[in-house]
Amino acid sequence: MTKNIYLNLLIFTTILLVGFYFTSELNNVWVSHFSHLVIMILAGLTLVAFDKGKLPDKEKPEFKINQIIGIIIGIIGLISVCNLIPVLATKMADIDITKHPIIIGLNQMVPILISISIFEEILFRRVLAQKIKNTLGITKGIWISAFVFAIAHIYSDTGILPSFIAGVVFAYIYFKTNSIYLSVVAHLFYNITTYYLLTVFRDRDKLELIYDYPTIALSISFGIILIVGMTKILNKKAGR
Repeated sequence: MTKNIYLNLLIFTTILLVGFYFTSELNNVWVSHFSHLVIMILAGLTLVAFDKGKLPDKEKPEFKINQIIGIIIGIIGLISVCNLIPVLATKMADIDITKHPIIIGLNQMVPILISISIFEEILFRRVLAQKIKNTLGITKGIWISAFVFAIAHIYSDTGILPSFIAGVVFAYIYFKTNSIYLSVVAHLFYNITTYYLLTVFRDRDKLELIYDYPTIALSISFGIILIVGMTKILNKKAGR
């Protein structure tokens, strides 16, 4: 059973990497996006097919208000960490981050961000992470699914490290709440905020307010503290 899961992961990841490579070469935003979704569907079907067409078994969600508070805290921390890491990297490499391309306006981008949030959460959390958890346990379910999630973003502008951190946080939210809906909403809020921040980072006057090492380091540290706080809140609620 353990050998099968690793073989499934290899096939799944290979399909994503090969498919995403070709979609990254497409120039039209919408064609690229729909092709991206099709690749995810095909990759997901390979995992489901191994289970005779059934989604991996999961526990029933139990809504708690503290879960929402914890998730909000964690996503704010995630936004801070994952958006400031690239800023730090560009500053260290002496790259002009204000020249980062914005594909289309935020209003036009919203449908893409909504669909990608839904598809990625279903694929990487409800199917992939859940399947790994059912076979190897929750810890490996979080870390391995986050690793695959990061590798799948190798051809995107998101970056592997921020994608890995985001994958860990989203998987943690999903497993501790057993709700794919909460992880989708968290993912969508993160995506929209991150895309909006691209416009902020293109404004040199606004960027200069945070574009120094102490401010960046403090913001990343604060974000990490918020993420840890989220884990404490969700763990406390999960233990009751």
